[in-house]
Amino acid sequence: MSDRIVGRTGELKVIRTALDETKEGRGGCHVIFGRPGIGKSRLLLAAGDHADDLDVAVAAREAFKHDRSAPLVTLAGALRACSPPAADFAWLAGLDDEPAGNYAKIHRLRDSLERFAAVQPLLIVIDDAHWMDELSALAVRELVPALASFPVRWLLASRPGQSDAPGWQALDWLSHRVTPIHLDVLDDDAVRRLCEDRIGARADDTVLALAQGCGGVPLRIEQLIGALLATRQIIIADGVATVVGDGLPSSFVTTVREIAGSLSPDARWLLRATSVLDGPIDIEAAARLMGGRDPGDLFGPIDEAVASGLLVEDHTGLVFRHALVHQALQSTLSIAQSQHLHGRAAVLAREQNRPAAEIAGHLLRSGRTGAGAAIGMLRGTAAGVAATAPATAADLMLQALRAIGKQDPQRPAVIAGTVGLLASAGRLVKANQLGQEALRADLDPATRARVRLGLAEAFQHAGQDIEAAGYADAGLAGPKVPAEVRARLYAIRAHAAVALDDLATADESGAEADRLGRDHEPGAAVAGLTARSLVAHAEGRLSGALTHAEAATALADRVRGQALHRHPRIWLANALTSLGRFEEAERALNQGHRECDALGTAWAQPLWHHYRSALLTARGRLDDAAAEADAGVAQAEQHSTYQLVVPLLGTLIRLAVLRGDLDQGRYLLYRIRELTAAGVTAPPEHVAWAGASLLAAEGDMLGAFRLMHGVYDTVGDRPALLVQEPAVAAVLVRLALTAGDPDRAAVAVAAASRLARTNPDSWAAAGAAEHAAGVLTRDPARLRAAMAAFRHSRRPLAVAAAGEDAAELARDTGDRETARHRYDEALLLAIAAGAHGVHRRLRDGLGGWLGPAGTGRPAEQQPVLPGLSQAERPVALLVAEGMTNIEVARRLNLSPHTVDSHLRKVFMKLEIHSRVELAARVARETRDRRIT
Repeated sequence: MSDRIVGRTGELKVIRTALDETKEGRGGCHVIFGRPGIGKSRLLLAAGDHADDLDVAVAAREAFKHDRSAPLVTLAGALRACSPPAADFAWLAGLDDEPAGNYAKIHRLRDSLERFAAVQPLLIVIDDAHWMDELSALAVRELVPALASFPVRWLLASRPGQSDAPGWQALDWLSHRVTPIHLDVLDDDAVRRLCEDRIGARADDTVLALAQGCGGVPLRIEQLIGALLATRQIIIADGVATVVGDGLPSSFVTTVREIAGSLSPDARWLLRATSVLDGPIDIEAAARLMGGRDPGDLFGPIDEAVASGLLVEDHTGLVFRHALVHQALQSTLSIAQSQHLHGRAAVLAREQNRPAAEIAGHLLRSGRTGAGAAIGMLRGTAAGVAATAPATAADLMLQALRAIGKQDPQRPAVIAGTVGLLASAGRLVKANQLGQEALRADLDPATRARVRLGLAEAFQHAGQDIEAAGYADAGLAGPKVPAEVRARLYAIRAHAAVALDDLATADESGAEADRLGRDHEPGAAVAGLTARSLVAHAEGRLSGALTHAEAATALADRVRGQALHRHPRIWLANALTSLGRFEEAERALNQGHRECDALGTAWAQPLWHHYRSALLTARGRLDDAAAEADAGVAQAEQHSTYQLVVPLLGTLIRLAVLRGDLDQGRYLLYRIRELTAAGVTAPPEHVAWAGASLLAAEGDMLGAFRLMHGVYDTVGDRPALLVQEPAVAAVLVRLALTAGDPDRAAVAVAAASRLARTNPDSWAAAGAAEHAAGVLTRDPARLRAAMAAFRHSRRPLAVAAAGEDAAELARDTGDRETARHRYDEALLLAIAAGAHGVHRRLRDGLGGWLGPAGTGRPAEQQPVLPGLSQAERPVALLVAEGMTNIEVARRLNLSPHTVDSHLRKVFMKLEIHSRVELAARVARETRDRRIT
């Protein structure tokens, strides 16, 4: 690495070690934080040099402020500049013509990176990553964990203080999950060595005293020494450098001005005129800004500016050496000069078809006339990108707000649009702050309703349904609310009421959203229908849940547009799963998820994983179900869509209990309590049952019963838990009997019976009713009927649960043969599903009385990688063959996120860190045996 980097020995060692590991097949990410001028860019260059020495490919790019309005430009620019060039990324050159939505582009980019990294280690470097565009920031959140098993190393550098930028938010999220590198100022010894390295001689106290005034910031020290050398205020005698003369630089800006002042007038004007540009400097643009000069006349001034160190040349063109240098040169312009040059720059940007946000930025700084045009342009640009890049749209609207001023009459209307965008971007605090500001103003009724709509959306996005419902109610109570706004408010109120267990209000609000939305806002009608589907599902009216979900899906398919962004197939799949129509549910999930990827809808991503996990659990594929739920939590946290985190964590707790990982269950329950304490709401079946199932598994049946008190009180009217997990009806009976409360046991039986009567076509509901009654009355015939009904429903773990109860009853009556038969069947079903907790309970309970299971099966050879689950093993073997994760997902008919989750667990269980190590492990274990 470069000998000119001083004071960074520890940081260089971390980066060198990371790149050595990447060469060996390991992936990872480091985020470098530090103030401007602290040396982040120098570290990145050094990393690139070391990667070149290791034959690791390098894809590098600096992000610029106006990247934020050009989707995927940051990451695509880095990969298109990959060294050596890679055909895998050639399609990124036509990204603007790519019709696919955001998630489809990210999926294709992931596929390209996996294929490339399968044969060549890769280093991806993004400098000033806080300026990443929104889609690149989203891609980084997705791809860093997704590619962890590949030799892809990410180095992302950022300055602090950009908390609202999507790039910064992505880096902050990553910094809690990867190894951050925080660059501090240089110590005295490093300052001395840097001065001597720059001068080429030993520095005396006069040099060091001046350098100490730079606060240990390398760039400032280097610029100071450069200015002193340029003005010949450093003399060297007998190998020792000394500062002489008067008028020494007193600040960094003065230092830059000193260097610029030592240049020719043409070079100096070149630097000042182009300082109004925010990106790489084009020579033709520079000539125009300088007053229509001939571009050919600028080669000399450019060489002079580069030689001074103020400009540098890279693969993107000419750029200022550092943002601080750029800002210092901007400060040399008068207000009139700056406005004039920004006006010229706006004309140039228009001619070059630059992003509208960049044009508007120049117009805003060109004077009063330009600012007026800029506001309209910013609002128009925000509207154009709102659907795919809400954070970028919000930033554009905030920029317009800053230009409008506090007293401008159009400010409240702009705030109303901005609040909703901030909500979509997950910036709840800013949305609330702006919304409250607007509500204090004298607003017309329609604008006030739109502000409240934006605030309702903001709080619903954050999972705070009480506040969301409050703002929706306030909006609906106002006069002269436009019909389309009323429809959307009713839709929000409906979904919030479901989470708050107010099903009557939810159904009424959903019906109103549907009625109003049909004519005025189809998207709200779709949302109202899906809320009504959830109500019917919670109340145990399964055919009603399906009817509403089918109507929502048909409406969205017919009107398209924003209605499709409501993704009704999520709730269609939920209804189909509850009715046991698993194949249709899977098709709905697959089609809906493809649509979601194409449309780029962030909020819906966790929902697909949530309902796919429910489907897989019903079918007895617990490892895959846990992987889906785990992926859902990761995506919910990535996008700050916390309304889904609690239900997903509840699912993971239940799966942890079934799979016998109680420590994991306890940790997940702690996370639920943290979220609910922060105001995140969720239906009661997701919270109470998660904790109760964990307590019951730990043997605290009374504690589990007390936790479920509220569920007993409502299960008759809201049997949602029994719909999701039919075998829970019998658990409720057992908990009540253990606690000595036969009345509540009878309540559970009555609820299951009512559910079965309401849904005569549901085998699962019939099984739940027979199972609950069989446990209460200790009737073996009813338990046999429960097992038969559950077999028809194709829910293997429900069959196992009824079989376990039947076996225990046979034991108590001395019927050893029946007990053995029921026990063996339940044991095999539990093993096949990956329900290791159920397996252990059976073995330690009934198994101790019956003795070893008499399955009649011949002894099987132990499989390769015996420590892995049945779902993890095929993933590991296919990866060991050289398949990428996406190829494995296609082969096994899984989502890539599920494969990622399985592979993370494989690496953890096998205590390995790379695909190379996995391939070697599999080869070693299968060398002298057949893979089973």
